[in-house]
Amino acid sequence: MKKLIGCLAVILFICTLQMPEKTEAAYPSYVISPSTAPINKAMTKYSTYNSSTKHYYVLRSYMEEFEKKGGGTLILNAGTYTISNTVYVPSNVTIRFKNGVKIVKGTVSGTSQFTAAKSIFQLIRPSRSGKSGVYGKYDGEKNISFIGEGTVSVDMKKYRDSIAIIAGHNQNVTVQNIRFYNMNSGHFIEMDANYKAVIKNNTFSGSAASANLNKEAINLDTPDKSTQGWSQKWSKYDRTPNKNVLIEGNTFKNLDRAVGTHKYSEGQYHEGIVIRKNTIDGTRRDAIRVMNWSNPVIENNTIRNVAVGMGGNYAGILASGVKNPTFRNNSIENASRPIQIFPWKNDGPGRQYKVTYDVVSQANEQVMSTNKVRNTKESFIRINKDYNVYDRNTDIVYCQKY
Repeated sequence: MKKLIGCLAVILFICTLQMPEKTEAAYPSYVISPSTAPINKAMTKYSTYNSSTKHYYVLRSYMEEFEKKGGGTLILNAGTYTISNTVYVPSNVTIRFKNGVKIVKGTVSGTSQFTAAKSIFQLIRPSRSGKSGVYGKYDGEKNISFIGEGTVSVDMKKYRDSIAIIAGHNQNVTVQNIRFYNMNSGHFIEMDANYKAVIKNNTFSGSAASANLNKEAINLDTPDKSTQGWSQKWSKYDRTPNKNVLIEGNTFKNLDRAVGTHKYSEGQYHEGIVIRKNTIDGTRRDAIRVMNWSNPVIENNTIRNVAVGMGGNYAGILASGVKNPTFRNNSIENASRPIQIFPWKNDGPGRQYKVTYDVVSQANEQVMSTNKVRNTKESFIRINKDYNVYDRNTDIVYCQKY
């Protein structure tokens, strides 16, 4: 009998492994417009349901429904949706925005019971959003997509410190074909502890200058209390880095920075970040800021108008704590420096961490020589070996002119 039970357990385990994940079609699908009411009709009776919060409650109601059903697809037909407060998105959810959809960051709530939130979407199931220390590593929500069809926009209304999408401890996140604009000191996308993400064919444009001119359109960070770069209480703050993130075919225009990290967690490296075939035009500081990235690939990007009129020696790509970088075939125009690599140390929050050094081989340097420059103050790449020393022990790699 024990042998029989054991065999049945093994067969059940094998069958479980072989069961395919549900496809998008296996979950419920709903179509809404700006005039649609919440699927949970009780929400319309809330004292906080008003013209400012209506669309928030509509999207919230469907996300709560999807959590109960294990997933789903929400299709937004053309029109303007003003989202005042955070919509929490569970696993296995696809939000499709039809041609003509405009998402607007609501800046007022129309009620004294709560104010407008700083984020539009956070990728955590609604029932866990108010809890503390829920997720660590990559154990959070998975299989979430935001897909634009045609012309779709997200207007952040320059609402200070606001963020369109906050993704933490997730797997398989996709953001595609959406125009994000009007940022003010936050980020369009903040991504911490994500595994397998694709950010493709979007436009990120128009931010107000932040205090330190270092607010990225896409911020890749670690959930680390000591660096203060992440503030979602549902995280375990376990310093998990991002892994296998593809940023491809996007346009970045008139921003502080396009993509980057501005604080590192000692010993934690974002792994396999790929930035490919993007256009970055007009940044106030370095266009791409690499910090504690291992095996990154930055290739075939067009970078121009870096920190024009800002003074200083800003670069198209600035890297610190980078290991085995592949930086190749990028075209960099109208910048002080094309690429610079040097050791770095956090200042302010996170300053207790040791200096982060670079691991760059001769083969890495040879690949870097494929980068092309035009109208740059320097036509070569600087690789500084010593912390806070810039006039000696430096490798120089010459770029091609075009």
